[in-house]
Amino acid sequence: MWFDQHVHMEHGPYTPLEYPRAWVEKFIQVAQLRRVSGLGIVEHGYRFLESAGLLPGVWSEKRCVYPLEGYTQFLDEIRHDYPIAVGLEMDYVPANRTGIRDYLRRYPWDFVLGSIHFIDEFGLDVSEMKDQYQTRDPEQIWSTYYQYSIEAASSGLFQAITHPDLPKIYGFSKPSDDFLQPWYRRFVEALADNQVALEINTAGLRRPVKEIYPHPRLLQEAAKAHLRITLASDAHEPENVGLFFAEAQQLAKECGIKAVNAFSADGIKSIAL
Repeated sequence: MWFDQHVHMEHGPYTPLEYPRAWVEKFIQVAQLRRVSGLGIVEHGYRFLESAGLLPGVWSEKRCVYPLEGYTQFLDEIRHDYPIAVGLEMDYVPANRTGIRDYLRRYPWDFVLGSIHFIDEFGLDVSEMKDQYQTRDPEQIWSTYYQYSIEAASSGLFQAITHPDLPKIYGFSKPSDDFLQPWYRRFVEALADNQVALEINTAGLRRPVKEIYPHPRLLQEAAKAHLRITLASDAHEPENVGLFFAEAQQLAKECGIKAVNAFSADGIKSIAL
């Protein structure tokens, strides 16, 4: 049985203030069919009013529309009725580290996922911005991405770092393996030093790149460092819960990973592969 550490409910016909139980139960039903015993429910931190100004650009600003208290109140009402852990996916923006820390303290999350979605105002997975991959220097994109990821891992804000090679999402040209390998090592060292987990995220198989996040070489470095590993679908719809977990398990084994971990209200659990 698996634990899907990264599940959003936000692409349904509801808002974070009014997810009905029937919507939650659709996610649970798919989880059961795919041998997933629990879900880490997260929404993007930028969706809430209290996060205004913490992420760069107009794209983010327009999405800070819901009061955080309404969302957490709903989670408090259901958290003991379903096999879920309550979390948040929050972007790390170096200039706003203190503000992010204060924002995360507004609720006692079971876990917080750290993400790098933005380099200045460039949204790495925002489809209307993807042309910037063809005008920016790939080495600059990737080196900045991993520098931010290292800072996020060292910040004390997060229990895991998500989709840890996100800039490959659209399949555009990327730097050579020789360029990226030192960044993989530095990133893994930061994760290990701060006891932060690395996420295996199957959503890349649903994206143009058609690859699991992260690259096998990064996973091999993680295995050598005995990092904690989480398993995630990054589902935004019920049908994607636990999708491609068999492929993720196979990749993890091939890279030397022996177990994955689950963060919940009851602590950290280890699940053998």
